[in-house]
Amino acid sequence: HLLGGDRGIAEDVSQEVWLLAIERFVRFDPRRGRFRDWVLGIARHLVSRHHRRVAAQNADDGSAQPFDALAPPDLLEQVERADTVRAALLCLGEDRRRVLLDRYVGGLAISEIAARTGLSAKAVESLLTRAREQLRALLRPYFSTSRGVERHEPSNAEPN
Repeated sequence: HLLGGDRGIAEDVSQEVWLLAIERFVRFDPRRGRFRDWVLGIARHLVSRHHRRVAAQNADDGSAQPFDALAPPDLLEQVERADTVRAALLCLGEDRRRVLLDRYVGGLAISEIAARTGLSAKAVESLLTRAREQLRALLRPYFSTSRGVERHEPSNAEPN
């Protein structure tokens, strides 16, 4: 996703990430964070560098990329946040995921969801509350402050 779905470039960047991680492994300090986060940081840096390189090439030859509207760091953050939310949604049970998607993506009213699912409006409200709580709990580690590192809070943690 971070590389626009280009599998070849993603494989190249992935290989570069692991080579760099092996080369710099002596710099990894587990007191400063988890290994996974350290490697993902290297990956974000290399993907950002790739986008800067592509943007510079496009500026030289006048061609355009589909993501030109966003600067690479903003693009990476947006895509990473969307992927995190998608992954959290996949961790929910089908009924909870469906009610959240119907309500906040589909824009359906509680009564419409109730009619669609065969549940009472009160049962839908209850299911929606539990689904939001579970989703919030799943996303909390990604959108809260931990170990003194500032993380970005979603602008609207609980959609209306």
